[in-house]
Amino acid sequence: MRIPAADFTLQIIHSSDNESAFQDPNTGEAKILNYAAVAGSLRNLAFRDQMATLHLTIGDHTLPGPFYQAAAEIPEFGHRGLADIAFFNAMGLTANGIGNHEFDGGINDFAHMLAAADYPFIAANLDFSGVQPGQGAPDIEIGDDGASVQENAGKVCRSAYIEVNGEKIGLIGRAPADFFNVVADPEATLPGLDFYGGRDPGTNQPLVSALGQVLEQVDVLKGKGINKIILLDHAQDFTGDPLSAQNLRDIDIVVAAGSTGFMAAPEPDGPFNLLREGDASGAPYPTFRLDSEGNTVLVVNSDQLYRYVGQLIVSFDSFGHIKAIDPRSGPIATTAESVALLSAEIGRPAVPSGEVEHIWDLLQSSDSITDLFEVVGTTAEELNGERANVRGRETNLGRLVADSTLWYAREFAADEGIAFPVDIALKNGGGIRGTITGPNVTRLTVNAALAFDNRLALVEMTAAELLATMENAVSRYPALDGRFPQIAGLAVEFDPDLPGISDQESMTVPSRIKSLVVSRANGDLDVVVDGFAFQGDPSRSFGLATNNFLLTGGDGYRALKAISDDPSRDAFETLVGEQQILADYIIEALGGVVALVDPPADPRVREASAEVAPALLASYDAWASQFYDPSAPRGGMADDFNGDGFSNLFAYAFNLDPTSGSRTGALPGIARDADGSILLACTHRDDPFLLFDYEGASDLGDWRSMVQGGDFSLVAAQSNGDGTRTSILKVDPSSDLRFFRVRFSYGTAGQ
Repeated sequence: MRIPAADFTLQIIHSSDNESAFQDPNTGEAKILNYAAVAGSLRNLAFRDQMATLHLTIGDHTLPGPFYQAAAEIPEFGHRGLADIAFFNAMGLTANGIGNHEFDGGINDFAHMLAAADYPFIAANLDFSGVQPGQGAPDIEIGDDGASVQENAGKVCRSAYIEVNGEKIGLIGRAPADFFNVVADPEATLPGLDFYGGRDPGTNQPLVSALGQVLEQVDVLKGKGINKIILLDHAQDFTGDPLSAQNLRDIDIVVAAGSTGFMAAPEPDGPFNLLREGDASGAPYPTFRLDSEGNTVLVVNSDQLYRYVGQLIVSFDSFGHIKAIDPRSGPIATTAESVALLSAEIGRPAVPSGEVEHIWDLLQSSDSITDLFEVVGTTAEELNGERANVRGRETNLGRLVADSTLWYAREFAADEGIAFPVDIALKNGGGIRGTITGPNVTRLTVNAALAFDNRLALVEMTAAELLATMENAVSRYPALDGRFPQIAGLAVEFDPDLPGISDQESMTVPSRIKSLVVSRANGDLDVVVDGFAFQGDPSRSFGLATNNFLLTGGDGYRALKAISDDPSRDAFETLVGEQQILADYIIEALGGVVALVDPPADPRVREASAEVAPALLASYDAWASQFYDPSAPRGGMADDFNGDGFSNLFAYAFNLDPTSGSRTGALPGIARDADGSILLACTHRDDPFLLFDYEGASDLGDWRSMVQGGDFSLVAAQSNGDGTRTSILKVDPSSDLRFFRVRFSYGTAGQ
């Protein structure tokens, strides 16, 4: 019987959520080359210091962006996504814990990628037994639980092990509990795939917790004499099935993935824990937990998109318990600075392998990649697509994308004779995958930011269905969930302290939504919710522009799926992708110039504690869209369109032309009638959320509100039919008021 060494030291090289992001689309930085250089150099470090080493990824290898697509046109690969697999094969990857984005291209793409991999894809909770790939795709091979990574290479399995330096290390994977909510139309794209134990047909959540399934695999590995086990957990920011360390046993390390933020030690040591400029860690690396038996569990993660390589160096005692953590543990940035420091540390150049460079050269020379460097416009501000922002608030890129969707959808509906007007647009924040730094906006930056290239979808929905949709949109906030809305044509105010309601088809009793106001395509303002109370006929309809992912129920948008599944309802999925829509919008509608600040001064989605009424925002936004040149800077209420010293809210209140410097003829005026009485005339926006107060003074120091029936009588008060209202006041001849002004503010309707 072999007795394990008293001190066994293991280096774990790890990353996750790399999503085919080989190159920074803004700077041109080839992150994949530095990633490969760092990973290879860390292996050299392990060899020098006589450590065993593993290289693990924890899901979301791929995402159908430009480089994923380009692999199909390269004969050496011949199919989408295979360049990703070739990179990891060249780097000697040990195993991949399954995420969700590996399946964005459908089950056939996944089958091709799996068959090409020299390593296993691991998830204890996904059941592939009913999967039958389509014609031309290889079969999905199911490996044996607890077999070696060599035996399970190119297969899916629930667990595996690798033997290094005479010790066996167990590996168990867990795919996200939200898996079937974050893959587009899983019934059509992933036929036969399910959770072990099935899933709830209403919420797509697993009927059986993955905890028992993971512990079952722990026992399989322990039965093989393995006492060092790593869980590859693609849990995401929000999970309905958390695998807390306190409920686990016999798992030593959890490598987590799918969430926002990353861990690092407080101080850098050469290349170790040296962060990219502007980055900050959210937790210590590693984080210590105790399992159900009181044993130490280490939790680590890394940042996404090939920006870092994680390294955990840990020593075990003879019982497989954690004994020590090497201080060099932590993230290594995939920057030239870190590569140089790592080269000095190891004493040899840190460079990618020749095979990695060869794959990169093939991708760079492909026609689809070279064509993407065309400039479609410029931006004065960085367009914010950061994960931590687009999943928690409106950003300028989110607004731009939503505006482009509404613009294109209205053009499309008019050209195709769609029977209903398109009033509003909804984009899920999780569909925005990166920032456009500018000043040039290229097709590559557009395509990288909207990597899924989801197709435009149009649907007619009732007010009750719209409420259910927007309740779902904010249901998981403040968790940074992909369903968070980026919108156009409506304004939403919500209270995150109230219960979040998701996966509903129709609602007439709001939960989190305090206010929901639509600016219809014809300019009318339609209040759906005010003060947490549903308003009007729940069956009245609105036209929504969205994408095919949400239309088929992605991210819990069950109301949209119910409409799409009903053949009697109006729902259309087009062939036009969001990348083309955004590029066309920038070129045609904006004249190639984007001028949006971040964060927007007048966010369309805001928490209830914010000050500006969402209804006012919706009405203001609709008005501004009609008045200003789309290629000109716009800004929010507090900004100044034309630099005349008066805010945009001032121009809106009095219906001034914001593209003109002239204010004559539109502001409140004063005159005398035939009997010599003073008449005050004021034309302003007919908006119940704008509050107007007529004030008078006998001198310029004693202003007070004028009282109808005392200070004045109302001669006329009429709607002009163009969104404005005119009031004429006749000042009482006996009044001592000689100076007059109009004060306006914004508040709540009826206030």
